[in-house]
Amino acid sequence: MRSIAKRALTRIAPLTLAFVLGACATQPPAVEMGELENAADGTSITIKRGGELTVRLDARLSTGFQWQGPTAVAPVLAPIGQPVYMNKADDPRNLSQGGFNVFRFKGEQPGTTTLQFNYKRPWEANVAPAKSVRYTVVVAP
Repeated sequence: MRSIAKRALTRIAPLTLAFVLGACATQPPAVEMGELENAADGTSITIKRGGELTVRLDARLSTGFQWQGPTAVAPVLAPIGQPVYMNKADDPRNLSQGGFNVFRFKGEQPGTTTLQFNYKRPWEANVAPAKSVRYTVVVAP
């Protein structure tokens, strides 16, 4: 009886492992409009070709720290406009509540690219960033 159970287990275990690994390897579905708001470092997202990606990262303008985005994203992505700062407060003169640095990109060509954002003061060129995050972006056909 044990040998039957053992043989069954040796046949089922590889199939189960293949199923689990296959499920882990699947990409999430591509979206037309993707958004990453304070996403964890290493987050991946898949957008459709021609789709848009918006990245929002917490920032405090009053401290001088700002998120600096990637400068080279072609040919997979193209920046849409310039990065902007959006205040979280109802009164735009109230900087104490902080806001977001907002970056927008369009999916240009199928492929994969990595976006790195560094949180630092722009005038401190030789100082390491206070924080960095990297996101993997897949543009699907």
